Amino acid sequence: MTRDQGLITRTVILLWCTVLLTACSFFGGYQETPRVSLVSIQPIEMGLLEQRYGLQLRIMNPNDGEIPVKGLSYSIEINGHEFAYGVSRQPVSIPAFSEALLDVEVVSNLLNVMQQFQEMNSENSDSLSYRLRGKISLRNSLAKLPFNVEGQLTWLPTDKAEPPVAN
Repeated sequence: MTRDQGLITRTVILLWCTVLLTACSFFGGYQETPRVSLVSIQPIEMGLLEQRYGLQLRIMNPNDGEIPVKGLSYSIEINGHEFAYGVSRQPVSIPAFSEALLDVEVVSNLLNVMQQFQEMNSENSDSLSYRLRGKISLRNSLAKLPFNVEGQLTWLPTDKAEPPVAN
Protein backbone atom coordinates (compact mmCIF):
# COMPACT_ATOMS: atom_id res chain seq x y z
CA MET A 1 0.00 0.00 0.00
CA THR A 2 1.40 3.37 -0.96
CA ARG A 3 1.63 6.32 1.36
CA ASP A 4 -1.26 8.12 -0.45
CA GLN A 5 -3.53 5.06 -0.20
CA GLY A 6 -2.83 4.81 3.55
CA LEU A 7 -3.66 8.48 4.00
CA ILE A 8 -6.91 8.08 2.06
CA THR A 9 -7.84 4.98 4.09
CA ARG A 10 -7.22 6.78 7.41
CA THR A 11 -9.21 9.79 6.21
CA VAL A 12 -12.17 7.61 5.21
CA ILE A 13 -12.11 5.78 8.56
CA LEU A 14 -11.95 9.10 10.42
CA LEU A 15 -14.91 10.43 8.40
CA TRP A 16 -16.97 7.28 9.14
CA CYS A 17 -16.25 7.59 12.86
CA THR A 18 -17.29 11.24 12.77
CA VAL A 19 -20.52 10.38 10.93
CA LEU A 20 -21.36 7.61 13.42
CA LEU A 21 -20.73 9.83 16.44
CA THR A 22 -22.80 12.61 14.90
CA ALA A 23 -25.65 10.21 14.17
CA CYS A 24 -25.67 9.00 17.79
CA SER A 25 -25.83 12.54 19.15
CA PHE A 26 -28.40 13.55 16.51
CA PHE A 27 -30.84 10.88 17.68
CA GLY A 28 -30.24 11.70 21.32
CA GLY A 29 -28.62 8.40 22.19
CA TYR A 30 -31.93 6.89 23.34
CA GLN A 31 -31.95 3.11 23.32
CA GLU A 32 -35.75 2.92 23.18
CA THR A 33 -38.36 5.29 21.88
CA PRO A 34 -40.80 6.60 24.49
CA ARG A 35 -44.04 4.69 24.93
CA VAL A 36 -47.09 6.85 24.33
CA SER A 37 -50.60 5.76 25.24
CA LEU A 38 -54.02 7.38 24.96
CA VAL A 39 -55.56 7.82 28.42
CA SER A 40 -58.76 9.65 27.48
CA ILE A 41 -60.55 11.66 24.82
CA GLN A 42 -63.11 14.37 25.61
CA PRO A 43 -65.08 16.73 23.35
CA ILE A 44 -64.14 20.38 23.97
CA GLU A 45 -65.83 22.42 21.25
CA MET A 46 -68.33 21.15 18.70
CA GLY A 47 -68.73 23.58 15.83
CA LEU A 48 -70.58 22.95 12.59
CA LEU A 49 -67.47 22.51 10.45
CA GLU A 50 -64.78 21.89 13.04
CA GLN A 51 -64.62 19.97 16.31
CA ARG A 52 -61.96 20.08 19.05
CA TYR A 53 -61.21 17.21 21.40
CA GLY A 54 -58.97 17.04 24.42
CA LEU A 55 -56.65 14.07 24.61
CA GLN A 56 -54.70 12.98 27.63
CA LEU A 57 -51.52 11.16 26.69
CA ARG A 58 -49.22 9.16 28.94
CA ILE A 59 -45.58 9.34 27.85
CA MET A 60 -43.31 6.73 29.42
CA ASN A 61 -39.53 6.98 29.30
CA PRO A 62 -37.94 3.50 29.32
CA ASN A 63 -34.42 4.97 29.02
CA ASP A 64 -31.80 5.71 31.65
CA GLY A 65 -31.64 9.39 30.64
CA GLU A 66 -34.14 12.25 30.72
CA ILE A 67 -36.24 13.01 27.64
CA PRO A 68 -36.60 16.80 27.25
CA VAL A 69 -39.79 17.16 25.17
CA LYS A 70 -40.10 20.44 23.25
CA GLY A 71 -43.34 19.55 21.47
CA LEU A 72 -45.38 16.95 19.63
CA SER A 73 -47.17 16.47 16.35
CA TYR A 74 -49.74 13.68 16.17
CA SER A 75 -52.83 12.30 14.47
CA ILE A 76 -55.49 9.83 15.47
CA GLU A 77 -57.23 7.37 13.16
CA ILE A 78 -60.46 5.62 14.04
CA ASN A 79 -61.35 2.41 12.22
CA GLY A 80 -58.56 3.04 9.72
CA HIS A 81 -59.62 6.59 8.76
CA GLU A 82 -57.96 9.81 9.87
CA PHE A 83 -60.18 11.34 12.51
CA ALA A 84 -58.22 14.23 13.99
CA TYR A 85 -54.75 15.77 14.17
CA GLY A 86 -52.88 18.23 16.31
CA VAL A 87 -49.68 19.80 17.55
CA SER A 88 -48.52 20.84 20.99
CA ARG A 89 -45.61 22.94 22.08
CA GLN A 90 -46.11 22.14 25.74
CA PRO A 91 -42.63 21.39 27.10
CA VAL A 92 -42.14 18.59 29.59
CA SER A 93 -39.11 16.76 30.92
CA ILE A 94 -39.59 13.08 31.54
CA PRO A 95 -36.99 11.70 33.97
CA ALA A 96 -35.33 8.36 33.37
CA PHE A 97 -37.63 5.36 33.92
CA SER A 98 -40.57 7.65 34.60
CA GLU A 99 -43.72 8.96 32.93
CA ALA A 100 -45.71 12.14 32.41
CA LEU A 101 -49.34 12.92 31.58
CA LEU A 102 -49.79 15.49 28.85
CA ASP A 103 -53.08 17.22 27.97
CA VAL A 104 -53.25 18.10 24.27
CA GLU A 105 -55.92 18.98 21.73
CA VAL A 106 -56.86 17.59 18.33
CA VAL A 107 -58.98 19.10 15.57
CA SER A 108 -61.42 17.19 13.42
CA ASN A 109 -63.72 18.30 10.63
CA LEU A 110 -67.34 17.52 9.84
CA LEU A 111 -66.46 15.03 7.08
CA ASN A 112 -64.29 12.93 9.44
CA VAL A 113 -67.01 12.89 12.10
CA MET A 114 -69.71 11.94 9.57
CA GLN A 115 -67.59 9.03 8.30
CA GLN A 116 -67.23 7.73 11.84
CA PHE A 117 -70.98 8.00 12.55
CA GLN A 118 -71.77 6.10 9.34
CA GLU A 119 -69.40 3.29 10.32
CA MET A 120 -70.77 3.18 13.86
CA ASN A 121 -74.33 2.89 12.55
CA SER A 122 -73.42 0.11 10.12
CA GLU A 123 -71.63 -1.90 12.84
CA ASN A 124 -73.34 -2.66 16.12
CA SER A 125 -70.26 -2.51 18.29
CA ASP A 126 -69.46 -1.01 21.66
CA SER A 127 -65.87 -0.23 20.65
CA LEU A 128 -63.84 1.41 17.91
CA SER A 129 -60.25 0.70 16.93
CA TYR A 130 -57.86 3.64 17.02
CA ARG A 131 -54.32 4.40 16.02
CA LEU A 132 -52.36 7.27 17.53
CA ARG A 133 -49.12 8.20 15.85
CA GLY A 134 -46.79 11.12 15.80
CA LYS A 135 -43.37 12.52 16.64
CA ILE A 136 -41.86 13.97 19.78
CA SER A 137 -39.49 16.91 19.18
CA LEU A 138 -36.65 17.32 21.66
CA ARG A 139 -35.20 20.51 23.15
CA ASN A 140 -31.73 21.43 21.90
CA SER A 141 -31.81 18.68 19.28
CA LEU A 142 -33.01 18.09 15.74
CA ALA A 143 -34.04 14.58 16.76
CA LYS A 144 -37.67 13.52 16.58
CA LEU A 145 -38.77 10.39 18.39
CA PRO A 146 -41.63 8.61 16.58
CA PHE A 147 -44.51 6.86 18.31
CA ASN A 148 -47.29 4.62 17.02
CA VAL A 149 -49.90 2.99 19.25
CA GLU A 150 -53.08 1.07 18.50
CA GLY A 151 -55.97 0.21 20.78
CA GLN A 152 -59.72 0.18 21.31
CA LEU A 153 -62.11 2.93 22.39
CA THR A 154 -64.79 1.24 24.46
CA TRP A 155 -68.06 2.58 25.81
CA LEU A 156 -68.79 1.10 29.20
CA PRO A 157 -72.47 0.45 30.03
CA THR A 158 -73.62 2.97 32.67
CA ASP A 159 -76.77 4.83 33.61
CA LYS A 160 -75.53 8.01 31.98
CA ALA A 161 -73.61 8.71 28.78
CA GLU A 162 -69.88 8.39 29.46
CA PRO A 163 -66.98 9.39 27.22
CA PRO A 164 -65.03 6.59 25.57
CA VAL A 165 -62.25 4.90 27.51
CA ALA A 166 -59.01 3.98 25.74
CA ASN A 167 -57.69 0.44 26.16
